[in-house]
Formats: sequence, C-alpha cells, structure tokens
Amino acid sequence: MFAEIVVNIEAPLENTFHYHVPADMARYLRVGHMVEVEFGRRLAQGIVVGFTDTAEVEDTKPVLSLIDSKPVVYPWQIELAGWLSREYLAPLNSCLRLMLPPGLTRWADVTVDLNPYWDGSGRLTDLQERIVELLREKGDLRGRQLRPLLPKKLRPKWQDAVNQLAKREIVRKATVLDPPRLRPKRIKTVELIAGPAQITAALPSLGRASKAADILYYLLTGDDPLPLESRVLAETGATARHLEATIEAGLVGRFPAADLPPPEPMADGAPDNRTDPEAGPESEANHSALGLTVPPRAVPRQILELRGAGRYGQILDYLAAAAAPVNVSDVYAALDANLSHLRRLAGLDLVRFGSEEVWRDPLADRDFVPAEPPLLTEDQARVWGRIKMAMLQADEEREEGLPSAGDEGDYPPSPLPILIHGVTGSGKTEIYMRAIDHALEAGRTAIVLVPEIALTPQTVRRFAARFPGRVAVTHSRLSDGERYDTWRRARQGLFDIIIGPRSALFVPMPNLGVIVIDEEHDNSYKQTPPVPPPYYHARETAVALGRIAGATVLMGSATPDVVTFHKAQAGHYRLLELPRRVMGHRQRIASQESRLQVISQYTRQEADPDDALTIPLPPIQVVDLRQELRAGNRSIFSRALQREMDEVLARGEQAILFLNRRGTASFVICRDCGHMIRCPRCDLPLTYHRSSAALACHQCGHSEPQPVECPSCGSRRIRFFGLGTEELAEQVRQRWPQAGITRWDRDTTAGRDTHEQLLAAFINQEANILIGTQMIAKGLDLPLVTLVGVISADVALGLPDYNSGERTFQLLAQVAGRAGRGLLGGRVVLQTYQPEHYAIQAAADHDYTTFYLDEIRFRTQHGLPPFRRLARLVLTHHNNHWAEEQARSLAADLRWHALEKSLSATEILGPQPPFFSRINTLYRWHIIVRSPDPLRLLADFPLPRGWTIDIDPVSLL
Repeated sequence: MFAEIVVNIEAPLENTFHYHVPADMARYLRVGHMVEVEFGRRLAQGIVVGFTDTAEVEDTKPVLSLIDSKPVVYPWQIELAGWLSREYLAPLNSCLRLMLPPGLTRWADVTVDLNPYWDGSGRLTDLQERIVELLREKGDLRGRQLRPLLPKKLRPKWQDAVNQLAKREIVRKATVLDPPRLRPKRIKTVELIAGPAQITAALPSLGRASKAADILYYLLTGDDPLPLESRVLAETGATARHLEATIEAGLVGRFPAADLPPPEPMADGAPDNRTDPEAGPESEANHSALGLTVPPRAVPRQILELRGAGRYGQILDYLAAAAAPVNVSDVYAALDANLSHLRRLAGLDLVRFGSEEVWRDPLADRDFVPAEPPLLTEDQARVWGRIKMAMLQADEEREEGLPSAGDEGDYPPSPLPILIHGVTGSGKTEIYMRAIDHALEAGRTAIVLVPEIALTPQTVRRFAARFPGRVAVTHSRLSDGERYDTWRRARQGLFDIIIGPRSALFVPMPNLGVIVIDEEHDNSYKQTPPVPPPYYHARETAVALGRIAGATVLMGSATPDVVTFHKAQAGHYRLLELPRRVMGHRQRIASQESRLQVISQYTRQEADPDDALTIPLPPIQVVDLRQELRAGNRSIFSRALQREMDEVLARGEQAILFLNRRGTASFVICRDCGHMIRCPRCDLPLTYHRSSAALACHQCGHSEPQPVECPSCGSRRIRFFGLGTEELAEQVRQRWPQAGITRWDRDTTAGRDTHEQLLAAFINQEANILIGTQMIAKGLDLPLVTLVGVISADVALGLPDYNSGERTFQLLAQVAGRAGRGLLGGRVVLQTYQPEHYAIQAAADHDYTTFYLDEIRFRTQHGLPPFRRLARLVLTHHNNHWAEEQARSLAADLRWHALEKSLSATEILGPQPPFFSRINTLYRWHIIVRSPDPLRLLADFPLPRGWTIDIDPVSLL
C-alpha cells in the first residue's frame, strides 16, 4: 500500500508524493495523519491525503513514523486545500498549512559537530575556520543555532561551508526536524495527601521551638487526657511561666486532682505520680491536672501559631477544603505563601507536587450573562422562515442520503448560499443566531467570521450570552499557545461555535452546519501579498467549504459587495432583504429612558410584536467644502458640523468623527524649494506623528526624526500639510476643550486587548467624542452616539483603483450606520469636495439600489468584475530596470499563450508600475489579466520565479 502525502516544507510544492507504508503501520495509518518522511536528503513532515495500490515512481521511500496518533486534518479540510490550490493557483502544501495551528509545523534542520578523528590538518577559509571554532567552543549545533553566531556578511554561505567541511570529514552532519515550538501547557499543582494523624505527628517539625506549643502537643497526643501538672512540665521541659502563658491564652485549664477518676494501673507497674506521696511535695500544683480548653481539632493550628508557622496551617486548611490538586500559583496568591513553604510540607509527606494539562483559553476567565432570544419582527420572521425551510430541506435530503451534484463532484446537501441584505441595525445577528441554534440542535457546529479583530469582543459577547460555554475565539492578537489550544479543543469537540476573522474558517470544526460571514463586503476577508500564498478570499472559500461540508452559508451586509449582489440577482445565491432597523426591545428601552431621563424616539410597527421597537436610519447632511471655503470658513469643521457638535456636547451625548487617515500631517514639504520628504524605501510621502515627533511610512514602517531643516536646500521653512486622526484629535481639543476624547486607529490599538478596552471605555461614557479610521465603521454597536461627522469623504475617491467608488460608498454607509442607534436617534454630517459623486449621493440617501445600478453600469462599460474576472501578477525587485525587462517579457509570453489557447476574450494589461511603485526598497511592476476565467490562461502557464499571482484582487494599488 502506498500513501499519497503532501510534504510540508518551506519551499512551495504543487504536487503530492508517494511513499510506501510499512506493514506494521498499515493497520492504523489514516487519511489526515501527520507523518515523518525523508524528502530528498532531509527529514520532513507530511500529511497523508490518500492511499493507492500503485505509485507514480518505481522506487519509493517508506513512511518513517507517525507524529500524532490523531489525524491533524479532516477529509473536508484536505478537499478544501485542493480547491484553494486550484482556484488561487497556490502551492498545495501552503494551502494545507492553513489548516494547521502555530507550533505544529516542524521544519528540517541539520546538526553539525566536529569529527573527533580529525587531526586538524588542512587549510580552511575564514568562514570554515569560524564554524570550526564555534563547534569547539559550544559543541554540536543546529543550523538555526549556528547561523546567528556567524558574522552577517558570512551567513548567506554557511550551508556551503558546512557541506565542504563534511565532505572533507572535518565535521559530521545529520538531518533532523526542529523540536516542536509549542506543547500543551502544564501547570504545577499541589495536593494534600496526609490525614489528621499524619499532620499531628508532623507538628513538632514545623516552625521554631516553643515550650508552650510542646505543652499543647503533649496534651493533644498523650495517653492521659488530664495528666498532673508536674508530669506535663517534666515531660516537656517547660516551666511554670510557659504553662501560665497557655492558661492565660485560654488554651489550657487547671482541674483539681481530687475530682479526677481513680487512675488505672500503669502498664509497666510504675507508680502513678498522682497517688505516690514520694513523687513530690504535697502541694496544690502537684496535685492539679491540666487539660485542653479548646476543641482538639483547633489545637494543631494553635500549635503552629505558637511556633510561628501559621502559614503552614493556612496551606493545609486551604488544600483540605479544595480536596483536589490545586495550582501552586493559586496557593501563592491566596495565602501569600511561597515555594519553600510547599517544599517543607512535601518533605514531611503532607502534600504532594504534581502537574496537569490546562487549556490556554482567552475566554476562560470571562463571565457572560445568559440572554433569551427576542421575538422577531415581521421582516425577521419572514427571512428566518425561508432560511429555516432551506435548512430543514437539506437536513431531510441528508438523512435520505441524497448527494447534491456540484461542478467538482458530489457533496452533501446544503442550501444555496444566502445573502442577507439588511440595513445597519436591522437584526441580521439575530437571524445568524437562530440558524446556529437550529444547527446545534441537530448536533452540528458553526463558524462565525467577522472582518476585524475590533469586532470580535462585541460579537463574542453576544454569542456567548446566547450560547454559554459553547463559544471559542481565535485571531492573530492571541498568543500562539492560545491559538494552538483552540485548535486542539476544536479537534476534541469541546466547543460548538468559533468566532474570528478569516483564519477562523480553517479551525477543524467537526460536523460543520453553519458558516456566517458578517459584513461580507469587507476587503479584509481577502488575504493579500506580501504574506505567503494562498491569496484567498474568505467569502468565496466559505461558499466552497459550505458545499464540501454540506453547511449553510449566511452572508450579511448593509452594503453588499457588488459581485456578491450580482450573483444573488443572477440566482447563484439566495437574496433576502431586511429593509428596516430593529434597534431595541421595550424592556431595555424603558430601562434606558428611566436611567437617562429622556423620551426615546423608538416606535413600534403595526405588524411587529409588542416587544420590538424600531427607529429610522439617521438623516445625512452633505456639506460642500468648496462652499465653506467661499464663505470664509477655513476650519476642518464645517459650520454645520460645529453647530451639531455644540448641541450634542451640551446635551451630554456622544459623537463620532471619522477620518480614514492616521497621523498628524499627511506630508511634509519645504516652502522654499518644494522638496517633499519621502520614505527612502518606498518613495511615498512620510506621515508626521506629533506624539513621537517622528515621520513614519505607513507602508513599510520606516521612521525618522522630525526634520529641523530641509535636507535638500537647508531651509528651516519646513511645513506640515494634510490631516490625520492625531491632528484631528488635537484640533478637537482646541475647539471643544471640555470634551473627553478617545482615538481609535492602528496607532492606538497595538496591544492585545486595546480594542475591547477602548470600546468599553467609550460605551461607559468615559469620553464624549470618538475619533477613528475605518476600524470604527465596521459593525460596532455604540448606542449612545447621536452624531457622526465625516471629516473628509474624498480620501478613497482619489485613488486610481477600479472599486474606489464602491469602497467609498460602503465606508460612508457603514460609518453613518453608527449614528442614531440610541434613544434619541441621530444624524450624520458628511463633508466633501465632490458632493455630486454618485457614491456620496447614494450614501447620503441610504440608497444601495441606486448606487448598485450606477456602479454596475460603470463596470459594464469597462469590463470589470462581475462581468470579467481579474488576476494580478506582481514582480518586486531591487533593480527597477531589470524588473521592467522581466515584466515586458512575461507580458509578451502571456499574450502569445492566450493566442495559442484561442482566448479571444482575455486581455493582458500592462506591464506598468502600480500606484505604490516601490515598497521597502523593492520596485514593483504588475500585469493585469482581464478575462471571463483567468485560470484558463494561467493554470498551465509556468510563471517565472519572483512573481506572485493574486486571483480576483480587491485592489490594484
């Protein structure tokens, strides 16, 4: 039997490879298992994707070992990886790597050590000599350890030098796999293993010496419950002073010896000193007995306190109450103890150290208040009814074992992908949750995609309240360990719903039933260079996954992607509409009215349930900034916006100011010679940031100090122009000094939990004004905001991109949707220099239909998606002239290839430099393929090294 294996190495591989399966491994090796194989002369990981009775080559290597006893990918993930590879012309091993968590992949490496039999003869190069010195000094080294120890100029050739030394038998070299980067997290635990008798026996060994403690111990453990005082003092070596201290503390009491019962004979026949007149002088002290005056169970703690060892008693009580292994960190935190305390108890065999595996779960310490599903409005009930019927029909067909024929094979039955076009606040999330609830009842699972990490906390809160204990989250701000454990928990079926950005699509959810793509229009769902391929779109990938897994795909947006909406109009997707806002429910609104002492503008529609209240979309006032200039207003705030801001702040309400540009000034220029300060790596104008007094490039991250004089002419007349969120915040402070301000952009959200912290602070009214970029436009529910001001609606319109109109409309419509979600409604002031542009006019009217008709007309005229598909080929190189020559050569080859294949409807545009023609010292040239199906041209075209292919790009900049 032969295993077909995708080899997981750093180099891109398009194909699978055949290895023969050893007889002892054949009975348990399965599709999806990760194995160790030899690839060329090195070891590598591989994933089994199938089995066959024949191999493509005669001489096959064996599968060496099984890395994980459980399969690391499901069959549907293997099929999805194949679809990604075909659809986006990406290496198969790169596509399958998307399904693996961080830390699981292990790359090949070499170990190098000095040959002990080398006599030291022979000449060595400087690099070889340095390698030999390092091996003498440090012993055997891995390649990844050796390389950083070498001088930078010698590092590129270290492998050649090691190979030459190995040939001369000066060093020995072997191939190994890197050790796992991540392992399950284990915590150190401690547990009580001793009973009361053992603890009592150990009391004299804890703490410092104490005669008072010895008296208590003697009374607790002695055979006679009421021995004579003289005997106690004699046996313990204590003095009368020690005894009096215990009596004064209320721990010990004196009892007359005459009241004692007659003594029993002693076992050894010795006289009892209570009746022996020779035992001591006839005194009251001699003939009084001592006894405990506190319950025996309290005595061990008193003994430890007297010995100054009370901390040990606290630890023993804490562990006894837990009655299970406890995290040592919890012991330290609860009792102010330390490791030495625990080690002392362990040395006396009272406690035992251990360890146990725990999950790294970012939601583990979060509590969510369960929420009941609200009654649906008429529109919601209509939409949910149609979705439910489609899901029920697919369930019935699945139970009957009926496959649904697809273009690429037979798949389990699943409904047609559904596009929910609903205005902001129309209740799309409630529809998602009803669909997920239906799937969970059938024993299936769900994936919920959000476009931005900023939306994740709010989405998690809503879903976790409805489905407590069944939700997990994943995104890039989590630690690698947390993402690794989320993958492991999913594989074990420990949660039912995963929420996150596009990478959540590849979490191994068993028996997948629903895939939700919220804000489906968002460009962040597309993976783009320079990250490694595949450059997939999560929306299209989710549709393919839904077909493969038989899952329902729900896409939702107030401003659907033009291509998606066109597919829905053409019947490829099912289109459902939610035209009205459903912003609140009566009980919550009444509570807010009482708390804020206001009367809400919510109303109830006649056909809706009594509980559901609605509010109209906010009116949008378009301000022509050209008219403002003519009227003498040179401020960045129009008169209308200033008036509205004054009123909002006077009423104690909140406002959002939106500007899709970071920093203080967009460019820095010399007023004498006109020199503009640009990034030395990208040739783009540097943005000035006042907070760091530096200029920064938002493409490559280059930074340099604020200039004092012009680097070209030496003039000190350096001026800053343009506007960013940092400068906007400063001008807001000057104009409204009494207002609290929160800034939300990429510069202020670098930390792991900053999105959630900023959102919570603003909702709690710690600030009146939120200033931000496109991050604040995407689905955030900010109920106290009554005004949104768009400082400049023209930022994206000036970019030379085919979808700049669509992007502008979506952004404006989405940010406008943040207004009017509270009790008092709201309004939007939109400032622009192009009020006549169709995207701005449609956004001002909340009119997606008109925008769609205008945009689709424009795209029809220019052969743009959805009427043609695009593919973008990009070459980057340090030498601009060389890159241009290569691009022209490739364009000519592509045109000839299209002619050979008779692809008359396919156009090759370019080559030319894109808008961002140089990034991080690399010049860029691109070629655009415009075709009904660019894969027909490119699938069998051998692309030269250095080029990247982006199928269906969302930007050509």
